[in-house]
Amino acid sequence: MSRVSGAAARRREPEVFGGRRVAAFGETLVVGLAVTALALPLVTAAPALAAGTRHLTNHVEGRSDTVGSLFRDGWRAIRTGWLFGLASAAVVGVLLLNVALGLAGLVPGGQALAIVSALLAAGVAVCVCRTAALWSPGADWRALWHQGRTLVITDPVGSAYVLSGLLVAAVVVWMLPPLVVISPGVLVVAMVSAERRRAEPTQRTSRPSPEGSSSGR
Repeated sequence: MSRVSGAAARRREPEVFGGRRVAAFGETLVVGLAVTALALPLVTAAPALAAGTRHLTNHVEGRSDTVGSLFRDGWRAIRTGWLFGLASAAVVGVLLLNVALGLAGLVPGGQALAIVSALLAAGVAVCVCRTAALWSPGADWRALWHQGRTLVITDPVGSAYVLSGLLVAAVVVWMLPPLVVISPGVLVVAMVSAERRRAEPTQRTSRPSPEGSSSGR
């Protein structure tokens, strides 16, 4: 009885300065800054997001989440995924260029081209983000790309999370450009949320049911 009351008292105890909430916010800022630094060449954006997602996942799950490990993961992801990063950055860049040219009226059917290119750019960006969220050291980026493309269709709610993160990050940068250095943290939070949501059904099925455990006694 005393153990239960003690646990309840600890749950009711107020957290100093927001406790875990502030810690999570601070970690998001750290991830945003680190991903920005790793993605400065632009062609390394996808590997940088992969390292940031892995770091924030480790933080949420209570594993080692030092800044040093974040940059070590970033180097591993860039070393094996630079070609994927280059290809994805080139495709998104061309589509965004089409959007700019279409809105400026410099090409025939400008508005239609801009709309189609914007939708395609968003779709490719979501595919890239879902691929990056699956990365772990030693993983094959080609296999991850196939899995990430499949997830866009088979897990539409998770893809909506990622798309929302992309839109929020874009709006933040549009409203206040200096925040570009931390906006990747918002996207990484959305990517981690999508992956954790996808993993929940598996975790539920792997847990023994209370009925089964009680009947076995």
